[in-house]
Amino acid sequence: MKIYTIEEILNKLENCIIYRKSFSHIRFGDGGIKFLHSILYGDADQLKIIVKKEGLPRSEIVKIFELWGYYSRRADFIDTPEVYFSEKFWPRLRKPTKGITDKTAARLMMWEELYNSSEFDNENYCNPESNYLMVLRREGKRNLLDVMKDRKICIITVFPGVKQALKDYNIDILKIAGHYENQYENSFKNAVSIIKRTANQYDLWLVAAGELGRIYSGLIKEHGGRTIDIGFVIEFFLGHQLHPRLRLFMERSLNPLELKLTNEGKKYDKYI
Repeated sequence: MKIYTIEEILNKLENCIIYRKSFSHIRFGDGGIKFLHSILYGDADQLKIIVKKEGLPRSEIVKIFELWGYYSRRADFIDTPEVYFSEKFWPRLRKPTKGITDKTAARLMMWEELYNSSEFDNENYCNPESNYLMVLRREGKRNLLDVMKDRKICIITVFPGVKQALKDYNIDILKIAGHYENQYENSFKNAVSIIKRTANQYDLWLVAAGELGRIYSGLIKEHGGRTIDIGFVIEFFLGHQLHPRLRLFMERSLNPLELKLTNEGKKYDKYI
């Protein structure tokens, strides 16, 4: 199985920006895996937690599930948790000294079955942590911030303050409701409407919108735009601490918008 490197992803993204081709990068992570599992295996308790947090109406769950499959099949890259079980990337942790639960590990190891049952049908795989890996500063390699320079960008996020954090870049914000704020009812229709009108007016979109974000990403590509699923990197840009699962391997660089590999992380540099 090939896992595309960050350099390969950014090369394709930049080519698509230059030639005005559509592009999408969609990550599911362990949250997406749990959503797929809860639907396919009828795990009502798990689904109840996700629905409440993400603001998803129960009446739209099947539609959202089907749209995930539709847009995944058309994406340029989707993530796979397989990297956590290889020797080419660090293991999935909860924090530096603690691994994930047996239940989460079991779910992640089911990823191929879940993807197949959901008809994702896309083997252009990337790392689930590719959002963070894209802001690494590594010698002789560019990162997402290099690609963003002098480009017109729209960010879909709960945090409009990120525009100030990225003041050296040309940023517009499409604000959405956050966790436990009923995103579907309060933001979804407006976001979809704006994406349909303006997808190709921007060089690049950055999406940080939870489970509905995968639909936004798919729509952006469908309407001629280019998008990266940036996720919690938005909080990192705002100065929040790096998630504990990553601290053994990455740390904030001298440029506060960038990361660098720790000595432990450098063991995997050639595979990133």
